[in-house]
Amino acid sequence: MLKTLLTTRRQTMLRKQFNMHCINIHCIFVFVLLTVLTVTANAETPKTIPTLGRFEEAVRNYSYRSLDNPPIPGCSLFVGSSSFAIWGKKLEATFAEYDAVNRGFGGSNYAQNIIALERIHLPYRPARVVIFCGTNDIAGGTNVETVFSNFKYYIARHWNANPLTEIYFVSTTHAPVREKFWQQGDEFCAKVQELASQTKGLFYIDVITPMNGDDGKVRENLFVKDRLHLNDEGYAIWTEAFKKVFEAQNQNRTKLDIRELFQNRKKLGLFDDSRFAKDGVIVQEPPATDTKLNIVFIGDSITIGGGEKSPPARCAEYLKQQAGIRDVAFSNQGVSGLTTVDFLPSKNKQFPKVVEAANLFKKDQSGKLLFSVMLGANDSAVTGPNGSPVSPENYRRNLKEIVDRLLKDYPDSQIVLHRPIWYSETTQNSSTYLLEGQLRVTVYGQEIQSLVDFYSRTPDRMRVVLGDTQAYSYFKTHHESAMRHETGKNGTFFLHPNDRGAEVLGRFWGAAIANHLP
Repeated sequence: MLKTLLTTRRQTMLRKQFNMHCINIHCIFVFVLLTVLTVTANAETPKTIPTLGRFEEAVRNYSYRSLDNPPIPGCSLFVGSSSFAIWGKKLEATFAEYDAVNRGFGGSNYAQNIIALERIHLPYRPARVVIFCGTNDIAGGTNVETVFSNFKYYIARHWNANPLTEIYFVSTTHAPVREKFWQQGDEFCAKVQELASQTKGLFYIDVITPMNGDDGKVRENLFVKDRLHLNDEGYAIWTEAFKKVFEAQNQNRTKLDIRELFQNRKKLGLFDDSRFAKDGVIVQEPPATDTKLNIVFIGDSITIGGGEKSPPARCAEYLKQQAGIRDVAFSNQGVSGLTTVDFLPSKNKQFPKVVEAANLFKKDQSGKLLFSVMLGANDSAVTGPNGSPVSPENYRRNLKEIVDRLLKDYPDSQIVLHRPIWYSETTQNSSTYLLEGQLRVTVYGQEIQSLVDFYSRTPDRMRVVLGDTQAYSYFKTHHESAMRHETGKNGTFFLHPNDRGAEVLGRFWGAAIANHLP
């Protein structure tokens, strides 16, 4: 009876902490949103944030959707106008193997997609960007040279943020209702095709030719009644055309040097657009030397991984393939069942293993030493793991002790603190987690942010940084497909990522780490 009462009281306390956490997040989000809207409403000069007008709701909805279902770093991002917007969720299902994310909004042109860059394009760190845009520009009276200039600025902004992103331009169509604009559309496409022949990372997808009949004219039966948008048969042709180009690039892809890419694009004048300065965007020239990373991963069974490749291995792959890191070496110091208590330097239990791994890397003067930390699942348990349940305050105190020791012993290192990922309230194996643990692990996220905020006011502000915060929401939404279905004392539970989940988690870690690299 007493045990039940104490458990109920703990759950009530954690619910209050969780609710306060949600209120704080909500208040911050509302404050930021209101600030953006205020600046937009009072926009008077080119330097203020421009409005998206009638497209604002669509873009805002995409932003909201990403809170609960964040796109995976390294996704394929489909952007542009109504032909993608109408394709909707079917597009994402059709290109699921490429981790497709649809961010098209109907009626948009290049100017509006440029505005949307910072909000719903760049934050996802896509491996591919597939863009269908330009027909609305031309039909709206914009001349070909201006449309082409806007296209070049759009891709330059992408490459300035993520140099290894591949960009696939989808040609305009010969939509019957816009026949009088076909010639201008063809001129625009010819300019892009010529640019693609000279530019590394830019690919041209022709959808005009496969949509023509034997007579060489566009097949009107590929369009719906408005004679502008595609029907299912039309989208099937697009699908085949897209995948043909994607697969050809997959087979021919070679590792590219970021500096060579920058010089190629700079030579073509892509970074000379005056709008970089006007929009307050600094052109990022790659560093003179390649980066090498040595990473010590600190964690529990989730860090260890249970499939062919662990999250640390996936993280290393992402950093090499998508962030352009020359070499990534790592040591996986994840141990099943361990908590922050087990990694405390003062306990002398698991911390010596971390030191041993870090000391091997410390001898490598050519590489940057980094500690990637994700602990908390076992701390949050009601019973079982060492020290559990660890209160949010003690969780923060334990992390700080670990971090302080790493900062002292490895003065040139950086420490990245990731938020623990979601698990189901039915989780109960040899240890007990349940709803109480789930609420506690949620509050840990706030403690990590608080700890990073503390270091931001010290000389170590650039050395202790916030890592991934999005994987929690991803696994909560996709646990059926991204986590192992395990059977415990309370039925089926979800705690550990499966092979797919390990890849996803590694990519979230990799993107978070890449955000803090010079």
